[in-house]
Amino acid sequence: MTKIFKTLHNWIGFFISLIMLIVLTTGIYLGGADLFKRLDDKGQVYSELTHEKKAEIAANALANYPEASGVKLPTEMHPYVDAYSRQQSVFLTAGFDEIGTQVKSKDSLQSWMFWFHRNFQLGDVGKHVNGISAILATVIMFIGLYLWWLIRNGFRWKHTLPKTGKNSALIKSHIQLGLIFSIPMLIMAISGAYITYGFWGDSTLDDNRHKPTLAQAGDWEAQIVAAQKIWPESELVAVSKPRKVEGDSYVYSLSFNGDNALGLMQTDTIKIDLNTGKLDSAQTFSDKGLAYQAKYSARFLHDGARMPTWYLLMLILSSVVGTFMVSFALVTFVRKEVLGRMKTRAALRLQN
Repeated sequence: MTKIFKTLHNWIGFFISLIMLIVLTTGIYLGGADLFKRLDDKGQVYSELTHEKKAEIAANALANYPEASGVKLPTEMHPYVDAYSRQQSVFLTAGFDEIGTQVKSKDSLQSWMFWFHRNFQLGDVGKHVNGISAILATVIMFIGLYLWWLIRNGFRWKHTLPKTGKNSALIKSHIQLGLIFSIPMLIMAISGAYITYGFWGDSTLDDNRHKPTLAQAGDWEAQIVAAQKIWPESELVAVSKPRKVEGDSYVYSLSFNGDNALGLMQTDTIKIDLNTGKLDSAQTFSDKGLAYQAKYSARFLHDGARMPTWYLLMLILSSVVGTFMVSFALVTFVRKEVLGRMKTRAALRLQN
């Protein structure tokens, strides 16, 4: 059985490693771009705002930038206002002075890298290749952990970084690095597969519950202040316009940072009908059902976008280490299985 596992780990791992190199290197770029964005405070210093001030900022941004699809409020991570749309972002101070703009383009390098990471620019075919590869990578990693367990007594920290380019040094480093970073690598692989093949669940809340009028119809500021009072301890971080207006209603969303075990941000949502001032829904993360939570968590556990900065750094570091780990395995496999067999065949021809 051990021999079968080794063969599977080597051969399947070889083909999966070729795909993993693309996924890991593009992931490093995308994670690095997110990290640099977090480090760019645009000259602003974060200070805690009152509920009324946040409501005032959101109302002014939505009124003065009607083309914006939403507004992100100042947080410790991004201490500035962002009136955003698909086309551009306008950055503002808490005092409502413009401090910059960013035009978004589908032809940008970051957009290209995202889709190359997601589906290799091959549409649904590439998406499924990526998803299946993530599943196989998960299996290969578990097999690798099992094989390590059989030789665990030979574990030495000094083998973590290869001292030479020999096969033995590279494969020992591959094993050690794979063990040390097994958890974040598994998180990335499993969450990547779940993004492709998982499904969104329904809310666990009763849609027939009472929906009170929060504030005067058409008054952004009063409605947002009233909504904040529903969860006074949660942090309001964004207000989003509806993607599609249906009938006479105009239901917009407020996103909050609430408490959850994973530390995910923007998980709790309040929806209000601007035209009536009525509460449409108020859902915490736990209200959204296990399937929804799993899909939402997978998305951000995979890329760290709505996770604390330390988690994003861990993903970037793990991807860098994973790139070396996969490269070491590819080099040793090619040397042994490809070049080694070619030499053996050449030697047999000479003997004949």
